[in-house]
Amino acid sequence: MNDPRIFSNNGSAQAARSELKGRIRQIHLEDALVELACGLCMDAVPVETAFQRIQDRAIERFVPLLDTKILNDAEAVQGCLELVAEESERVAWKALQKGTEMLEEGLAVLEDGNLELPEGGYVN
Repeated sequence: MNDPRIFSNNGSAQAARSELKGRIRQIHLEDALVELACGLCMDAVPVETAFQRIQDRAIERFVPLLDTKILNDAEAVQGCLELVAEESERVAWKALQKGTEMLEEGLAVLEDGNLELPEGGYVN
């Protein structure tokens, strides 16, 4: 039970997972995926399909954040892949939520007819 290799692997797995979580949180990917979510909603893509596409994009961005030093540690790799799955799900839902809110706000402005364009007539 006190095998130092088990403690070491367990410790390195936790450290790898913690480090990856920090890297994932630093890139604020949910904000970057809001545009994709808006586009999918505008194209009337079903929610399940939109969620999957956004999650796939998140996974594509998260996997390269893995530390290659953990590749020989199956427990660390497993823990990090589980974290990628969890975080990609969280990010996808958050991006869909923010995208939906943005579209609702835009529709409300259009429905109210109170759209005032700045000088020059363009909105960013």
